[in-house]
Amino acid sequence: MLLTDLSETQAWEAGRGIWKFNADRALSQDEVQIINTEGTVLAVVKVTGITQHGGRYALEGELLRGDPRVGRPTRSPHLSRNPVTYI
Repeated sequence: MLLTDLSETQAWEAGRGIWKFNADRALSQDEVQIINTEGTVLAVVKVTGITQHGGRYALEGELLRGDPRVGRPTRSPHLSRNPVTYI
């Protein structure tokens, strides 16, 4: 399955974690965009919290199904190869 073939729910489940990231910075964000390597938005989520898994974290949030940004190029390009970035 290609990343562009994922549903919003599948993209959110795949992208939400478990990652090494700065928990405080993640919690300071209002929302998260799950994007593919081409910069296309696959899902948009309102951040509601995080869960800890050893030294890593997973995001918790409310999936904003049908957000008009899904399927479009992100306005915040992710220039790093790292899986998590802050904008």
